Amino acid sequence: MLIAQEKEKTNIAEYILYMWQIEDIIRSHHFDLSQITDSVISKFSADKEVQYDMKLWYQNLIEQMMQEGISNKGHLKVTMKYLEELNNLHNSLLTTMQDVKYQEAYLSAKDNINNFMIKSGGESGTEIQACLNGLYGFLLLKLKRTEISSATKDAMQSFSKLLAVLVDRYNKLQKGELKFPKEKSN
Repeated sequence: MLIAQEKEKTNIAEYILYMWQIEDIIRSHHFDLSQITDSVISKFSADKEVQYDMKLWYQNLIEQMMQEGISNKGHLKVTMKYLEELNNLHNSLLTTMQDVKYQEAYLSAKDNINNFMIKSGGESGTEIQACLNGLYGFLLLKLKRTEISSATKDAMQSFSKLLAVLVDRYNKLQKGELKFPKEKSN
């Protein structure tokens, strides 16, 4: 909960990845709050009030996941709303805004994104979702201590660089600091 709140304010891409991890933790504990309390919440050195808030947060997520019908797979609507916002900004940065730094990062990642989308069999609906899905899978491989090819590492690095610029622009947009061009120069 505390980590999620901080990431939601500072790095929305990390927030999305973190929430996907929390969804998987909830699923792996069979939506049982007492199991989550024993194996997750109790590991935090926090006072009773914070632990109570964490339990309440997990309970709310459990209820949301059940209500939204994502007990086996899928992601919370609120998280997907952020993904949609990132994707809309991605498209604007490439077209309307013609952000040169973002376009360069995108061109560096484009082939890797296309390859990942093909390999994922269309599960990644958008390019930004492909980047996030790739990075989440990469995280899972690292946690399992699976050997990762240098090509995969390079692809994930290109995804990370693209998302870093995107998150920077997203943060500026949220603060009202992102300037839209007065004229489109196609």
